[in-house]
Amino acid sequence: MNKATPGVRRPERSEEELQAMFERLKESRLKYVKVTITVDGVHGNRQYTGIVTGLDPRLYLVKMQVGHDWMLFEFTDMIEVEYAV
Repeated sequence: MNKATPGVRRPERSEEELQAMFERLKESRLKYVKVTITVDGVHGNRQYTGIVTGLDPRLYLVKMQVGHDWMLFEFTDMIEVEYAV
């Protein structure tokens, strides 16, 4: 999992922005739509494109298939979720 950069504050997001991000993640999982997730990481922001294969709202975890591999992200580390072009 990605850990946030110490001392770096993430931008404040409204409840509407968080809800919109979660809806895009949900749509990716249900309809196999590719999304690009921007994640706050130790070495700066990184982007990953793939299909969400699992959501755990209780633990704030997102599982994403990226190519033939999968990755696990913490929702709190996500800066942006966009539909992939």
